[in-house]
Amino acid sequence: MKLKLRSYKASLVTLAAIAVLAISLTFTVWRLLHVEQDSPNGDLYSNLWEISQTQFEASVMAETLARAAMGESFATPEQTPAFRLASLISRLSVLVEGDQSRLIARVGALESLREAHRQLTDAEPLPASAIDPHTAMSLGKRAHDLASELRGIANKVMLLSHEETAEKHSLYLRYVLESFAYIIGIAISTAFLIARLFRGVKETTQARQLLKQEQELSDLVINNISDQGIVMFDAQLRCLLWNPGMEDLLSIKSDQAVGQHMRELDPIFAQEDVIGSLLRATEGMSSVFEHEAVSSDGQERCLEINCFPVSMAERKLGIAFMRDVTEQWLARKQAERQNFDLEIKVLQRTAALRQAERRLIAAIKSASEGFAAFDWTGKLLFANEQIWAAAPVSLWCQDEMSLSDFLQCFAMCEGADARLVNAQSPFAEIELDLLVKKDTWARLSLTKADGATIFVRLTDISGYKQVAKALESALDRERETTNAYRNFVSMVSHQFRTPLAILDSSAQRILRRGTDLTQDELVTRVQKIRNAGTRLTRLVESVLNAAKLDAGTIEVNPASYNLVDLVMDICERQREVSAQADIRFDVPDVPVRVYCDGMLIEQVVVNLLSNAIKYSGDKPLVEIKIWMEGSRAFCSVRDWGIGIPADELPKIFDRFYRARTASGIAGTGIGLNFAQRIMHLHGGDIQVESYEAAGSLFTFDLPIASADQTQQAA
Repeated sequence: MKLKLRSYKASLVTLAAIAVLAISLTFTVWRLLHVEQDSPNGDLYSNLWEISQTQFEASVMAETLARAAMGESFATPEQTPAFRLASLISRLSVLVEGDQSRLIARVGALESLREAHRQLTDAEPLPASAIDPHTAMSLGKRAHDLASELRGIANKVMLLSHEETAEKHSLYLRYVLESFAYIIGIAISTAFLIARLFRGVKETTQARQLLKQEQELSDLVINNISDQGIVMFDAQLRCLLWNPGMEDLLSIKSDQAVGQHMRELDPIFAQEDVIGSLLRATEGMSSVFEHEAVSSDGQERCLEINCFPVSMAERKLGIAFMRDVTEQWLARKQAERQNFDLEIKVLQRTAALRQAERRLIAAIKSASEGFAAFDWTGKLLFANEQIWAAAPVSLWCQDEMSLSDFLQCFAMCEGADARLVNAQSPFAEIELDLLVKKDTWARLSLTKADGATIFVRLTDISGYKQVAKALESALDRERETTNAYRNFVSMVSHQFRTPLAILDSSAQRILRRGTDLTQDELVTRVQKIRNAGTRLTRLVESVLNAAKLDAGTIEVNPASYNLVDLVMDICERQREVSAQADIRFDVPDVPVRVYCDGMLIEQVVVNLLSNAIKYSGDKPLVEIKIWMEGSRAFCSVRDWGIGIPADELPKIFDRFYRARTASGIAGTGIGLNFAQRIMHLHGGDIQVESYEAAGSLFTFDLPIASADQTQQAA
């Protein structure tokens, strides 16, 4: 402690000497620079020369004006008052505006000179013309006064210069004394620092000798420790010390190890965990670990490695102590092996005792069904997660539920009976199908195993119920389909019978009358035959097209068509069959090109147009409108016939369905269904608006043909 305090004081004294030296040098340089700045210069003589020249010009100006007042003439322009006045003004301007103005201001004459300069500047135009004697005398007097004033200023400047010179002389003397004092301080500080330097060199030499002795002593101690190896290394993991113990353990000589990287010495130091411990030691962290390896003779051995941080001469080093603990390690492994064998035997015996219980519990827990066990009084013994997750149980029951509480949870479910509400000990066996929540069915079974234990099983039968419900729904749909086909066959039979009867009666009438028939009657009978044949053809086509759609064999061959021409051609053909119909058009003047299958769309239009005429009475009025919006073309067919009830509009496109307002009117109920399915094949739809006894409006849309599609069609 005393050594540290002494070293601390010596350091403070040395720092103080260095500070004194630095301060002395700084002040000495600063004084020399200050003396250089205050050195007298040659401005005094130049200032006096400027003032004297101005005084001379003022005197010459006064003399010239006196001659002008006496009426004398001047031989040269330089002798004229104007020239002399300009010279005087220029000289005076230098004094009041140049560097001499600060010196003149110090003697207190700057304002009077500026006033004189102003007066002379104002009088500068006068001498250019003939000057009267009075003015010449006035200016001459002002110039004479200015010359006298300049002479006084020169005297004052000379006196001021002498005073400043005396002051600077005394100041320089003081600077010299101060510099001398600083030089003495520099010399003393330098001598002290030199003495400290020699003393420090001596102390360093002594310290090195002591350090060498300590190192020799430590090497002696380390080298004599033969039961464990010692290695010292730096932060870069370079070996600094390798004792004989390390030579015995790793068979590496000291001269081969010192200076080498630790990784290169032995495979032990090449492992990442060992390298990490060595690096942490150089960072100040200790660690102890065991390393298992195989010796050069093939025997297993265990080395204990202790890593510690070392600080030497402000260097962060690490040291590792290594010793062979193979015997202890083998004994510990033997003890661990015996303990492990004992634990295995205990675990095996324990497992044998609980094996049956674990299997039973595992089977119950992994089962998809819910299982619970109760004693004969109804106390809960065990219940798996499926039981607790059941909707009524999770809602109403707690952990301490009894069998009565459990059964009463299901009393409100659909399918329950009074046995669940009144269940008390002794419990009777039960098996019920219950709707525990929406779309979830469960079969509840209660059985007695041995007269004392009661088992409850809860099985999810939702899939079974759904399949049964689906089968029942499919059976109902099959019955409905069978009835629909039966009605369809009956209706088609009736529809076929009517045109066949017309054909037969017309043919018999022609045969009976023969040549007695008039031409008009013959035409009427033949037209009826044609109409009946056309009706039969349509009935057959409707049935065949429906069959093709059901079989998926109908083909769509789209091309570019003019929807206006297509619809108007169909209407013309319809007029031949229905001459009484009034068909009106609202179509654009330009072609409406659409991309569709013309044959199929023709059947759609024919179906809509024939329905509009058929359900509009004796004098049907039908309006057809075609327009375009965006990339779609629209066509509507409107009639003012019997209409469709609002409650039947959602079913109007169902197969075989006919509205109640169509009763007594021939039809199969498949036309609109076929037309709607054709529009779906074209990516379109048929929309309907109808009011009972007010008529119907059917509208379908098709895509407008592009330029490429139109060109291909052409």
